[in-house]
Amino acid sequence: MPWMDDTRGASLRSAWAVVCRLLLGTAVLLPVGIVFGETLVSGCLGAYRAIFTWVAEDFRLLSLTIDHEGLDRVLRARVAWRHLVVVGETVIYPDPRGVAEASTLMAYALHGPLVALLTVIAWPLRGQRASFKRPGAWLECTARGVVLVPLLAILALIDAPLFLAGELWALVLEALDPDAISGLVLWRKFLSGGGRFALGAAAGVTAVVAARGLCRFPQALFSRVVTADRA
Repeated sequence: MPWMDDTRGASLRSAWAVVCRLLLGTAVLLPVGIVFGETLVSGCLGAYRAIFTWVAEDFRLLSLTIDHEGLDRVLRARVAWRHLVVVGETVIYPDPRGVAEASTLMAYALHGPLVALLTVIAWPLRGQRASFKRPGAWLECTARGVVLVPLLAILALIDAPLFLAGELWALVLEALDPDAISGLVLWRKFLSGGGRFALGAAAGVTAVVAARGLCRFPQALFSRVVTADRA
């Protein structure tokens, strides 16, 4: 039937537009991440140190830096025990000579924010027909950006410092108490098992939905004003 063909054609055009935006966004953001990724991560090191110290209070953070590991650039944390700690049936006494290290690829810190950005870029605008010619399209794009900025900050801050803390505790528990359960270790497993991509996609969808909600208010207000003027 003709209306079914029109619906199918519109769906195909919409899907193709999403794919094109996704490919274009990837082509732009990946080189940006490669060139400026280390600068972005370096700017977060102070916040990473503060969060690591807060969530891993049993460790005394000696350093958290960007370092080389072969050909890779990694975030490396060096720690020592801060005070006496009991793990299972083992009592650990702080020793100034005892130092432990954990590292993660620097690029991993960018995965969640990158997925969030690509989700926002690829997601169609509300009622979109043709690019940005629809009234309110620029307003929705601006709203998406405003909502997304704090979400990107959250994605960055809940990744690297918590992952490194979980990595250190995983080493401790594996050696001293394999049956113990740690929230930081579980979070590390979640992130390394695809959690970064899931969180990034969730942040992107949240930004889209929240932006549409924000845009409804000025559009509804404008409609009421126009209706009142006509009356």
